[in-house]
Amino acid sequence: MKIEIDIDEKYPDIGVKVTTPALTPEVERIVSLIRIVDMQIPVKKDDETVLLDASTILYIEAVERSTFVYTEDETYESGLKLYEFENQLSQRDFIRISKQGLLNLKKVKSLKADINRKIRVTLLNGEQIVVSRMYSDELRKRLGVK
Repeated sequence: MKIEIDIDEKYPDIGVKVTTPALTPEVERIVSLIRIVDMQIPVKKDDETVLLDASTILYIEAVERSTFVYTEDETYESGLKLYEFENQLSQRDFIRISKQGLLNLKKVKSLKADINRKIRVTLLNGEQIVVSRMYSDELRKRLGVK
């Protein structure tokens, strides 16, 4: 893969051009990662690809070899791995809550202590998810809760 960066004041905005002999899964993955930077995440629902605004995501979960993205109304599937989401979204109010999940901190309604130092989080839509004890201290710290 060859990467070129052309910096010039004549350009009014940032542009990315991908040249390829064929549309491969690798190329689709590159485009997906670029869209995350702009906070538009390509996800799939049935046979349709949807560009999802990251601010609408409640949480992201990896199940077996699939990654699911949850909003208030829908569940989508993504070709990205959980660690790829984490790398791109950690600076934007997303936090790891378990080996299988990421949480959007802006969608947290309340916290409740659970057994074994776990935390039960209630989201704005009323759904509850559990934060593993390994990640509970970081969650409290990021939310400013003792």
